Amino acid sequence: MKHSSKRIPKRTSSSKLPILFLIILISTVSYIGFHYISPTIANGLLIATTETKPTSLNSKTLISSKDLSTQDESYLLMDPKTNQILKAYNADLKRAPASTTKLLTGLIAINSLQETDIIRVGNEVNLEGSQLGLSPGDEISVQQLLTALFVHSANDAAAALAVKISGSIPAFAEEMNKFAASLGCEDSQFMNPHGMPDPDQYTTANDLSIISSQFLKNESLMNYVKEPRARIQWKDKRGVLLQAESENTNRLLGIYPGDEGLKTGTTTEAGQCLVSYVKRPDGELLLVLLGSKNRYNDTVKLLDEGWADQRPTAALRDLAKDPKSLILSPGVF
Repeated sequence: MKHSSKRIPKRTSSSKLPILFLIILISTVSYIGFHYISPTIANGLLIATTETKPTSLNSKTLISSKDLSTQDESYLLMDPKTNQILKAYNADLKRAPASTTKLLTGLIAINSLQETDIIRVGNEVNLEGSQLGLSPGDEISVQQLLTALFVHSANDAAAALAVKISGSIPAFAEEMNKFAASLGCEDSQFMNPHGMPDPDQYTTANDLSIISSQFLKNESLMNYVKEPRARIQWKDKRGVLLQAESENTNRLLGIYPGDEGLKTGTTTEAGQCLVSYVKRPDGELLLVLLGSKNRYNDTVKLLDEGWADQRPTAALRDLAKDPKSLILSPGVF
């Protein structure tokens, strides 16, 4: 007698895919939530991502002292798209800004002058520090002065722009302070356009991040800070054409992936300073570093930490657009 038997259908591998995908999705969201949300709550922080300026943090909030050159420095790392502060240390400590001051000078200059304007410089260009080599009576365009300001970090270029705009260095300093206050800077005071030492000139990493965020919005200015090198031309008082070859003082340009410049600064009082903007497919970062003893090493370490934190967030953004992309995204787990 034959016994009938039911044929059990074979399960195909495709039937397991929805379950596998669900497990991966839940695991990822849980990991991200624990890694990013829990520490924030534990520290009593609520960082808004829709504010118009960076969220102000306590000077010791989100400390990251991972092998930095000194504990006596200040930094603020933020996402310039959302204005969310990612890491900060001594961010409200008043410090000498050195040549990072020129970011504010450039903002005022681009709003006050045409890049094609020609300036005849005076005695204001006779000063110390980094110089293009201008002499009283020389004529130079605003475009060339801005190039010298951000590629060569020329103090004489800053002074020439300031006097052209306001008539004198003290008058321009008043304009700087008004402009900074209009942006929301609360702990800064400027006495000159170039950042040469002055006991009454100071800023904070927090205020400088506000100035830098405004700088990022100006495409013309960003073109200057991205230039790795430049040939700067002008005429002396006899009409003889002069020129100087200059390399950008920012040594991370062309070396650190995605670095699009901003500004260096160095004096004995300020230490080593560097404002960096980095743009990659998985996001953007803005870092203000003041008072370092090794600005390039410190900057790379802090930016690398920032990218390590950003990648899972970027992966989730991509997942929201295309859930299947999670399976193809390396390095999420």
